[in-house]
Amino acid sequence: MKKYLQALLQFNASKVDINKGIRQMLLMLVPLFIGYFSDHFSTGLLVATGTLAHIYVFGGPLRSRLTTVVLCSIGFSLGMMLGTLTVDEPIIFGILLLIFAVVPYYIFSTLNIPGPSSIFFIVSLSLPINLPHAPDEALFRGCAMLFGGFLATVVVLLTVYFSRNAGEVKAVQNDYNMLKQLIYNFDDPNAFMEVSRLAVDSFRRSDKALVTFSASHSSEPNGFQRLLLLHNLAQAIHSELLDLNENGHRPLPPIIKEMIDYVIKLVYGKGDIRAQWQKEVQVEPEFQMLVNHIFKVDEMMRVSDERIKHEMDVRLPIHGQTLLQNLSLESYKFRNTLRYIVIMAVSIIIALMFDFDKAYWIPISTHTVLLGSSTWHSFERAGSRGVGTILGVLVLSVVLLFSPPIPVAIILLAVAAGLTEMIVGANYFYAVIFITIQVLLLNGLASGNLTILNALPRLIDVFVGIVIAVIGVMILGRKTASSMIPKTIVDVIREEAVLFHYLFSTDKMGEQPFDKHELLHLSIKISNMLEVYNSAKGELFSKKRYIQAYYANIHALEELSLMLSRAMYNDKRKTIDAEPMGQYLLVFENLAKYYERGQQLTQQSLPALPQYVYIRNALLHMQHNCLSAMHKN
Repeated sequence: MKKYLQALLQFNASKVDINKGIRQMLLMLVPLFIGYFSDHFSTGLLVATGTLAHIYVFGGPLRSRLTTVVLCSIGFSLGMMLGTLTVDEPIIFGILLLIFAVVPYYIFSTLNIPGPSSIFFIVSLSLPINLPHAPDEALFRGCAMLFGGFLATVVVLLTVYFSRNAGEVKAVQNDYNMLKQLIYNFDDPNAFMEVSRLAVDSFRRSDKALVTFSASHSSEPNGFQRLLLLHNLAQAIHSELLDLNENGHRPLPPIIKEMIDYVIKLVYGKGDIRAQWQKEVQVEPEFQMLVNHIFKVDEMMRVSDERIKHEMDVRLPIHGQTLLQNLSLESYKFRNTLRYIVIMAVSIIIALMFDFDKAYWIPISTHTVLLGSSTWHSFERAGSRGVGTILGVLVLSVVLLFSPPIPVAIILLAVAAGLTEMIVGANYFYAVIFITIQVLLLNGLASGNLTILNALPRLIDVFVGIVIAVIGVMILGRKTASSMIPKTIVDVIREEAVLFHYLFSTDKMGEQPFDKHELLHLSIKISNMLEVYNSAKGELFSKKRYIQAYYANIHALEELSLMLSRAMYNDKRKTIDAEPMGQYLLVFENLAKYYERGQQLTQQSLPALPQYVYIRNALLHMQHNCLSAMHKN
C-alpha cells in the first residue's frame, strides 16, 4: 500500500510545462468569452473544444507538429459531425465511439507518442449528447470545431517561431553530454561500463524525441535533418568507444578530451562555427577511427543542406510502415490493442445498454485505466482516476453550490484546462482532478445545466468504468508478460543473426540488400522485447529476481543492434569467410534455442571479427550470462 501511495503522489517537477498550460488556457478562454459576449455561446464552446488539438503537439520539426495538430483537428471535427448525426442511434453511435477510441489508441501507443491518446476524440464524438439534438447542424458544428483547430495551428506556428531551443535540440545536446561522460570516464573500466549502460537508455530517449511524423521530409535548413545526423554520429562515437574498451585500448589520448569539448561547444551553439579545428591530431592507429568520427561532427555542423539530404539515406524509419508491421499477433502493442478493443467494447455496450446518463463517462474512465503499460500501472491509473475524479467532483460541487455565473465558469474551465496541461506529465493523479473539473464544466456549459446534480452522478460512471477496466485487465492479461519474455528475446536474436550475416558474409550470392524496412523490422522486435520486459517488471505477482536475470542479455542485444546498425553505414567494413561465419551463426542459434526450448548451452569460442571486436565479445558475454543462469537454476 505504501508503494502504491508513493507512486500515486510522486510529483516530477521537471516535467511541469507552464508555457503549454498558459497557451491552452488562452485558447479556451478567448473563444468562450467572444461567444458569450456575442450571444453565440454554443459556437464559442465548440471552437474552444476544437483548440484541444493543441494538447497533442509535442516535440519534433515544424512539419511534424503541423501534421499532428491538423490531423487531430480533422478528427475532432469529424467526431462532432458524426456524433451529431448518430446521437439518437445507439448502435451506430456505439460502433463509432469504439472506432474513435481504438484508432488513436493504436497509433499513439505504436508510435510511442505521448499525450492523452483517445480521450478527447471520445469527448468530441460524445459532446452532442449535451447539445440540442439537431442533425441539420452537423456540418456547422464540425466547421466550428475545425476553426478551433485552426486557432491551435496558429498557436503551434507561433510557438515554433519563437522557440529556438526545441526538445529535439535538447535531445542532441544530451547525446553529446553523455559522450563527454563516456570519454572522461573511459580510463576507468568500471566507471565507463556504468556510464555506457546509461548511454543506451539516453540514446533511446533521444530517438523518441527525434523520430516523429514527417521528419524525413523536413525542409528546414540546418534544422531537424542535421540534428538527426548528429544524433547518429553520437551513437557511432559510443560504438567506437565500446570497441576500444573491449580491446583494452587505454588510456585515451588527452587530445580526444579536447576534441569532444570543442564539438560540444559547437552543438550547443557556443563555438565559432566559421573556424574549424586547427590543432594537429596525432594518435595511435587504434584511436584513429574515434578521431575521424569526432571530426565528422565538426564537419556536419558546417556542410551544405544538399549534403545533409544526401546523408539522410535510410536512417529514418517509416511511420506508416511501423503501423503496418505491428499489425501482427507477434507485436505486443497489437495484442494490447486487441485487449483494448474487447474491454472498451464491453464498456460501451454496458454504458448504452443500461442507459446511463452521460454514458460516455464510463468508456472514458475505462480508457484511462487501460493506458497503463503494465498490470500494476493499470491499477495505478485506476486509483488515480478514481480518487482524482472524486476530488474533482467534490471541489466542483462546492463551487456549484454557490451557483457561479457563466463568466466565472468560463474562467474556471480555462484555468482547469491550463493546469491539466501544466502538470499532466508531472503527476497523473493531480491532473485528473483538473481533467474532471474541465470535462464537467464543458458538459455543463454545453447542456446549460451548471448544477451539483450534473456533477455527482459522474462518480457512479467513473466507478463502473474503472471496475470494467480492472476486471478486463485481470481476465485478458492472464498470459503474463513475464512468460512472453523468452519469445521476444528469441525473435531479436534471430533477426540480428540475419543482419549479421548480411553485413559480414563474404558470400552474398543472390542476397537482396537490406533497406530501412528490414532495419525497422529489427527495431520493432527490440521494441517488443523492451515493452514485454518493462511490463513484466510491473506485474503484481511476478518473480522479480527471475525477471531481472534477463536484463543483462536484453541490454546486450540492445547494444548489439546499435553496433550492427552502425556497421551498415560503414562501406569499408571487412567481411569474414564461410567457416568463421558459420561459427558466429551457430552461437546466435544456440542462444535462440536456449531461450526457446531451454536447451543446454555450451561455451563456444569465436574467431576474430575485424573492426568490430565488441560484437564478438557481446556474443561471448551473452553465452556466459546464460551459463551462469543455468548453474544458478
